[in-house]
Amino acid sequence: MKKYLIASSTAYVEILGKRDFFIKKNFNFINKKKYLTLKKLRKIKPKYIFFPHWRHKIDSSIYVNYQCIGFHSTPLPYGRGGSPIQNMIARGFKKTKICAIKITEKIDEGPIFIKRNMSLNGSGEQIMLRMNNIILKMIKFYVKKLPKEKKQTGMATYFKRRNHKQSKISFGKRVDQIYDHIRMLDIQGYPRAFIEQEKYKIIFKNPVKTGNTIKCLSIIEKKEIS
Repeated sequence: MKKYLIASSTAYVEILGKRDFFIKKNFNFINKKKYLTLKKLRKIKPKYIFFPHWRHKIDSSIYVNYQCIGFHSTPLPYGRGGSPIQNMIARGFKKTKICAIKITEKIDEGPIFIKRNMSLNGSGEQIMLRMNNIILKMIKFYVKKLPKEKKQTGMATYFKRRNHKQSKISFGKRVDQIYDHIRMLDIQGYPRAFIEQEKYKIIFKNPVKTGNTIKCLSIIEKKEIS
């Protein structure tokens, strides 16, 4: 029986592992870099390895010996690099594409197997759930038949991975821009939007915008003394 492997750095792996489809189709799951080794892969012998939300560099010995498929949430070659969802929203985009790509030496530069449209409306968590459902359908498609790969075309642009300091809210922006800033960072495990006072940091989540008003859940933390 053919075997498959999903490697993910998030709780996404745990969610997938509970789905009947993946149990029936003999999927294996890895959620830590230390487990992604040639020794382990030789035991599993996966036909394909899928990398949704994988945060680590993949060793060349793995993608040379196995068919490795990654997922990127921009219309490649536009937006190669880190924090794709946040960078797209910050630039005013209302929709994006999820690209299933072949893992190669250069990050996000491999040929594309499938592209699917995706709305960027809603909270960060809603966007993540939407993206995960699209990726699920892509994986199911792969199990039936490997799509033909197509070389990326057009001018390449690159995003930088956002850092913690960039999560600070700038009140020189419009209300809709502040709302976008809060919602795009409202994802589990991501540095959420915040402001700082002399001794405290106020973190914002669950934003709701009505007209020119934004209502949020706020969390007040005492700042660490450096």
